[in-house]
Amino acid sequence: MSCGVGGKPTPAAATPSCSGGGGGSSCGATAPQYGGYLKKKGFVDVDRWYVAREGDSNLYCYKDQHQTSKELEKVDLLESTVLTDFGISPPALLIENNGKKWMLQTKEEGEILPWLKALEKSGVQCLEPTEEICPLAQSAKDIYGFDCKTIDGAPVNMDKYKGYVVLVVNVASQ
Repeated sequence: MSCGVGGKPTPAAATPSCSGGGGGSSCGATAPQYGGYLKKKGFVDVDRWYVAREGDSNLYCYKDQHQTSKELEKVDLLESTVLTDFGISPPALLIENNGKKWMLQTKEEGEILPWLKALEKSGVQCLEPTEEICPLAQSAKDIYGFDCKTIDGAPVNMDKYKGYVVLVVNVASQ
């Protein structure tokens, strides 16, 4: 696996998988894989080299692309929940396994799709986050049946704005 221009990951057809026994194959065997730098978000944000191998449900973490003799971390993705977070820019993979959580952020918007495809080839099903929608909102035809609060906290029925161009903004205030 080589790194392309600007640190973008480039998929390799096959590379030796001699990374500390990872991948379940003997040294010198080849397995199609995808690798690239992802930022592990947390107490300290760290860029690490991650590798997903076709047919192997583990995601391997290395210090960098040149130090792959022993993984720093190996995550069994079949035992994990894998979600994508497009709510941040650039997007991230959200992985939860036995109470442990990882947020792995790509460097650019376009890098998330190749990661999702690589994880799919590894046998991992990535899920889209879902939010519970209240029955009233789910069956609503328009916004005019809703009551909201103004920026000052006063109640207002959205029917008041019928016939106007309306921009609704959630400012996340209390």
